[in-house]
Amino acid sequence: MFRRYNGTPIKTIKAINRFFPYVMPNRNDALVYTNFDIDMSNALAYLEKINKERPKEDPIKIFDLYLAAIHRLYLERPRLNRFIINHRYYQRNEHLYFFVSKREISDDGEERTIGLKLGPRDALFEVHEKARAHIRESKTGTSNKSDEAAVEILMKFPRFFIKFFSWLMYGFMDQHNLMPKSLAATDSLHGSAYIANLGSFGVNTLPFHHLYNYGDISIFFVLGALVKKPVVNQLSGETELKTVAQMRTTVDERIADGVYFSNSFKLFMDLFQHPEKLEKIPENAKNPYPGVVFKKNKNPLDQ
Repeated sequence: MFRRYNGTPIKTIKAINRFFPYVMPNRNDALVYTNFDIDMSNALAYLEKINKERPKEDPIKIFDLYLAAIHRLYLERPRLNRFIINHRYYQRNEHLYFFVSKREISDDGEERTIGLKLGPRDALFEVHEKARAHIRESKTGTSNKSDEAAVEILMKFPRFFIKFFSWLMYGFMDQHNLMPKSLAATDSLHGSAYIANLGSFGVNTLPFHHLYNYGDISIFFVLGALVKKPVVNQLSGETELKTVAQMRTTVDERIADGVYFSNSFKLFMDLFQHPEKLEKIPENAKNPYPGVVFKKNKNPLDQ
């Protein structure tokens, strides 16, 4: 078997779980949707506080908190960074998140898909710097358009060739770990997660998004605009009006069980109640790449 460039086969999966991809061979056979509201009271107060000490032209924004919290979630809950290809479970060897940036908010505004690669020690401020650098490039038109250029070339060929090429790349080569890394790097569906920040466009009626059967993304996040909602205080039973952020997630249920997902989302919610935790990665943090075999000098923990 050929070695996959972005993951290592997991050998500790229980037999019953290894059987799942044979009865649910596609990601869209195994979708689970979750819907929850994030109380943003503490997060907004935190942003107001830290941005007083930052340059006005470079504030930490809500989306930076989202990105940092999702990344921290993946670092502490590494099963979320699994994927299944050709009935086999893999642990991903990187943290790569995709989202769309529009040069202007309009029906015809030009879009750029950004791939944000983060390391195991990247906390809020490092995430902010890396994300904002990509976003600035996308809005000035200097960002990499290799994915669009590749598709434009492909679409000049006859339809039968496009169908054959698509099957060859995604139906055969990707499934058998033969797809060149350089080609996969132009594709936004090979990564840890896809994040749709619809809140930046003022969207507060959120859809659930499907997963894609090709590529290897196992989780899709959809983020909405801030809205006011009545929230019941679970301790006092009283109803309070809170500012909340709506979130939808779509997960491939084969990569972890319900308890693991539930505990993961509890951690995510806690990070927004205590956003200062996002400023630093704990010194005693667990290995975010369990079982991953790296090439010599390629382990992100050593860099």
